[in-house]
Amino acid sequence: MANLAPVIYPAINQNARAQTADNSMERINSTILKTALEAIPLLTTDNYSLWKNRIGNMLDLQGLRDSLTSVNGSLTDVEDVQLRTIIISKLDSSIHSNIINHENETKARDIWTSITSYFASTQPSNRARVFNELYDLTFNPNDVPAFITSVRTINSRLFEIGINLPKDMIAYLLLKKLPSSLSNISQQITHSDKPITSDLVLDHLRLYNNDQLVISSRASSSKTDVVSLFTDASKKCKKNAHNVQSNHPEAKCWMLYPHLRPAHNQNSGRSEASVSSFHTSLSQSSPFFILDSGSSAHMVSNINLFYAID
Repeated sequence: MANLAPVIYPAINQNARAQTADNSMERINSTILKTALEAIPLLTTDNYSLWKNRIGNMLDLQGLRDSLTSVNGSLTDVEDVQLRTIIISKLDSSIHSNIINHENETKARDIWTSITSYFASTQPSNRARVFNELYDLTFNPNDVPAFITSVRTINSRLFEIGINLPKDMIAYLLLKKLPSSLSNISQQITHSDKPITSDLVLDHLRLYNNDQLVISSRASSSKTDVVSLFTDASKKCKKNAHNVQSNHPEAKCWMLYPHLRPAHNQNSGRSEASVSSFHTSLSQSSPFFILDSGSSAHMVSNINLFYAID
């Protein structure tokens, strides 16, 4: 039996493999961090809860949440510059002037404290301001989604500043804002077996908005179908269909409302068939007699009728 030559495999560098894995993980973390930064919106007066949540995700990825937000936290100079740059870049211009000043503009932790004090302060003035936003909120039936979003945002801010209103009280405040045309929604909620909460009110409003969108879509589709009946430039209406290009409004269309047609027009064909016409003319009689000896009907026996005889 022939002796097989030993196979020599190259040595595996464990350090190189570990380094490759570390580089791959670092690229993944960099991609995730970039996504988290891009997802942070500009901080405005209406989106503090969302902004705080997105900033928190970014801090967790870097392991800097406690370093920035806790009372005993601390940041290195590099971390301070990085966080300060990120936070300031995510402030709307209307908020920037209320948050940043000459005392905190170079300290990320002080900037964070200023933001928290402005939006989540438990001071009576701030609590009153947030509650008044809920109290003064108006309902626009043409923009129900905006109303729902505003209510959810205000509810989050009420929780952050420590205002814990009974859930049914907030629901009754919202029902009070609905117009009389939506009284059926109020009755459905107040007569429901479910606990009356703001979430229940918002769910009913969301269903109402969806129904309105469906109705609007159907109406638009129906109008398109009627117009499509008339593919030419004719302005004539067809049976049971009004032509929008006609010279009369839909409410006066005879094809839709036959009873509006004038009575005399119903027999127009018969009248046209029985029409007759005649012509008369007057002419001056000639002063001359023409005697024809061959026609006895023209012979006159009285000679006095003539003053000259040729």
